[in-house]
Amino acid sequence: MFRDKLMTDIRLRPVIKVLKDKCVNCHRCIMVCPVKMCNDGSGDIIEHHSELCIGCGECIEVCTHHARIGIDDFDVFMEDLRTGKNIVAIVAPAIAASFEGNYLKVNGLLKSLGIKAVFDVSFGAELTSKSYADYMKKKHPKMVIAQPCPTLVAFIEMYRPELIAYLAPADSPMMHTMKMIKRYYPQYKNHRIVAISPCYSKRREFDEVGIGDYNVTFKSLQGYLDQKHARISSYPAVEYDNPPAERAVLFSSPGGLMRTMQRYDADIMSKTRKITGAPGVYQYLALLAEAVKKGESPIYQLVDCLNCDLGCNGGPGTENQGKHPDMVECMVERRNRKVQEQYRPKGLFGALFGRKKLEKLLNAYWEEGLYGRSYTDRSAIFKKMVVNPTQDQIRATYSKMHKTKPADILNCGACGYKSCEQMAVAIVNSLNKPENCRHYIDVEKALISERSERTIKETIDRVLGHALEEMHQTIDGISSLSAKINETADYVLQSSAAIQQMVENTQSITTNLEHNAEAVLRLNESSTAGKDRLHKVGELIAEVAIQSDALIEACKVIGDIADETGVLGMNAAIEAAHAGDAVGKGFAVVAVEIRKLAESSGHQAGEISKNLKTIKSLVDTSKESSVMAQNQFDTMASIIHTVNTEEISIKNAMEVQSAGGTQVIQSLNEINTLIARVQDASSSLLISGKAIIADIQSLKAM
Repeated sequence: MFRDKLMTDIRLRPVIKVLKDKCVNCHRCIMVCPVKMCNDGSGDIIEHHSELCIGCGECIEVCTHHARIGIDDFDVFMEDLRTGKNIVAIVAPAIAASFEGNYLKVNGLLKSLGIKAVFDVSFGAELTSKSYADYMKKKHPKMVIAQPCPTLVAFIEMYRPELIAYLAPADSPMMHTMKMIKRYYPQYKNHRIVAISPCYSKRREFDEVGIGDYNVTFKSLQGYLDQKHARISSYPAVEYDNPPAERAVLFSSPGGLMRTMQRYDADIMSKTRKITGAPGVYQYLALLAEAVKKGESPIYQLVDCLNCDLGCNGGPGTENQGKHPDMVECMVERRNRKVQEQYRPKGLFGALFGRKKLEKLLNAYWEEGLYGRSYTDRSAIFKKMVVNPTQDQIRATYSKMHKTKPADILNCGACGYKSCEQMAVAIVNSLNKPENCRHYIDVEKALISERSERTIKETIDRVLGHALEEMHQTIDGISSLSAKINETADYVLQSSAAIQQMVENTQSITTNLEHNAEAVLRLNESSTAGKDRLHKVGELIAEVAIQSDALIEACKVIGDIADETGVLGMNAAIEAAHAGDAVGKGFAVVAVEIRKLAESSGHQAGEISKNLKTIKSLVDTSKESSVMAQNQFDTMASIIHTVNTEEISIKNAMEVQSAGGTQVIQSLNEINTLIARVQDASSSLLISGKAIIADIQSLKAM
């Protein structure tokens, strides 16, 4: 239980994150990593173990897929500002090499965000140099390893704990600045502190010492400006709230500590090993303890070392990676000249007075024991997580990697490790797999090729045997098909002749239908003419019927007149009888004649009326017959019209059938042509099939 708690207490917080969706498993991160085993390449992507990571940030720079990013406290810092937390800032000296050299305008940006005060870490670096000088003067250590770089401190604590005794027992410039604020600026004693830094691993130093609340990188500040579409030049230049530094503004550049220490030891350059950048600094530190133990010279009194090639000016939290050193350091040197002028009064003894003035100022912010630093041996984490394999395990792993003879140990570095043995150690610890070894892949390719050749040959033999059998069946099928094609050609020719005869018959029927249509048309015309004449006869009969009715009426009138004439004759006879003989005889004669006339007229009128009634009866019968005849003509005309319509439909249908038959004949002719081609192709295919069988038999015999 105690050991587990101890392991938890000495673990390092994550400062690098892997974006799994962007990782392509290229192993470049492993290639540049100074400690290798913090990367896990056993899967489809490169995982990252933060407990073993020293936070150098090399993998961030080389990952062209942006699968690795640094972790700082920018989001938490901004949220606490928004909620009104009291915060002061300390700014690393490397700020002069970023933001276009407008380092004082960064102070304006910070105060616009709500920062209460801004302190220059360069002054903390002056205090650091004084702490180093005091320690070296009083303790006379054999060697002092500078510790401003938290990445190198983590490397020594984790992987080279034997060097912990040589680490300077003094705080870094940032920690000097934070402790100075807590001790000498009581108005900010309870304020939170944000470090504006070029380094992601600085946050781990805050955890270990227990001071410092946020680590915000230059990149995050620049990202904030970019998001706001703002430039640093738009903010006012604001001076720091602590005294200005002198030459310690150089601390961010390689050799900056050494140059600052010249104030205390003019010969310090000859006693100092200045070394920066991976992998050189790690190779140096990895073998340093052994060199010290053997007493091999030269052993320098001061090791001024930094992780990054450009020093802190090119830290992973900046945007200066890949720039020329002179372009980066020129702005720092320009600041150095400016601040030294401030501490160098004019006159013969200006330099001496300036130094005394600075020493007096530093003494006001420095006291013995305030800035001491101790370190933690974290090697137990590495020993627990990474097994040191035996030679038998290494050989067994080599066997899995197909490394069976000395020539197979290529040490090519394609896997990302320095040597095949280092790769084998990773595999033993399940941090990688043989498939990522170039030699393994080459051997596997050869084995696969050999197995493939055997498999291919067996497959070819099997396929050829099967193909030969199938080709024989195919040839038989082609022969049978050729016979069927010939039969089909005969059937098509017979069908073509029959359809030709049918088309000719159809055309003959069409011709007859055309003649019938003409006859029906003439019949329709004659029927229409007869119907018209019969209609006229009907009209004449109707007129005769009307006239007969008039004659019958006239005969009736004549009969009535004859009756009245007879009455008149009777009256005349009576009057003649009354008139006497002389006159009466004359009237009597007239009366007799009148009566005769009346009788004769009445008799004739009766005969005429009888004859007229007979005529009228005949006329009425003729009229009815005429109407019936007209109706029959109408029915006949309708039937003729129907027949004519049907004739036209049949004629059209026969014409379509005739056209279709013609098309069928054309299609049959084309089919005959195609069948002829198929016959030719079938014959050719039969010949080719026999040739293929011969080739397959020859191939199988090889």
